[in-house]
Amino acid sequence: MRSFPLALNTLREAIRDKILYVILLFSFILISSGILLKSLSLNQENKIVLDLGLSSISIFGLIITIFVGTNLLNKEIDKKTIYLLLSKPLNRSDFILGKFMGLSIMLLMIVASMGMAFYLVLWYTSGGLSGILPIFESSAQAILLIYIEMVLLTALAIFFSTFATPVMSAIFTLAAYTIGHMSNDIVSFGKLSQSPLVVQLTQFIFYLLPDLERLNLKNHLMSHAVSAEIFGGSIAYGLMYTLGLLLLSMVIFDFKEF
Repeated sequence: MRSFPLALNTLREAIRDKILYVILLFSFILISSGILLKSLSLNQENKIVLDLGLSSISIFGLIITIFVGTNLLNKEIDKKTIYLLLSKPLNRSDFILGKFMGLSIMLLMIVASMGMAFYLVLWYTSGGLSGILPIFESSAQAILLIYIEMVLLTALAIFFSTFATPVMSAIFTLAAYTIGHMSNDIVSFGKLSQSPLVVQLTQFIFYLLPDLERLNLKNHLMSHAVSAEIFGGSIAYGLMYTLGLLLLSMVIFDFKEF
C-alpha cells in the first residue's frame, strides 16, 4: 500500500509534537482526580470515576483531533513538502489516506493510554478487579466508540481542511461535534416550532451531520452492556460515515490547486 509509509511518517511527526504530551498529561491528571472525588461521593464511587474518566478521554481526544487533524494538510502545504510527496509514485488520494491512517494510529495509542489510566483509577477506587468486572464490558464498549468518534472527527477535520483554513476547519469541526451530540434535540425543537420550513431545516441538519449520540454509551455504563446488534450498528455507522468523508476529501483534494 503506497499510503502506508506516509502513515508511518505522519505518526512519527505527531509523536514528536510536545503539545500532545502536555494535553495527554492534563488528561491523566483529570482522570486521576477521580481518586480525590471518591471521598466526596456517597456510594457513587464507580459512577463518578466512570463519568469523569470517559468524559476526560472524550474531551481531550476531541482537542487532539482538532489540533492535529485541521493542520495535517496545511502543514505540508506551508512547508512545501507536499510537492515532494506528490512528485513520488503517490497520488492525492493516497496522500489523504496516509495522513488519515497515521493520525488514526496515533489516536488509538492515545485512547489506549488514557484507557489504561482510567482502569487503574477504577481498580483503585472500586477495591480491585472484582469492582471492575461488572462494568468492564460496558465501559470497554464506551471507550471503543469514543475512539470511533475520534476517527470520524479526524475524517471530518481533514474534509474541512481540504477547502478551509486551519482556524475555520477547527471551528467547523467543533460545530459539527456540538451539533452532532444535539441532533435529536434539534429535530425535537423543529417539531415544536410547528413551522414546515424549520422542520425541514432541522431534518436536513440531522441527516447531513453525523449523529454522534449513536456513539455515546455513557447512559448504559452502570446498568449493562448494550446488545451486539446496537454496538455493531454504532460502529458500522461511524465507519461508513468516515469512509464517505474520506471519499469526499479525496475528490476535493484532487482538484485543489497549490
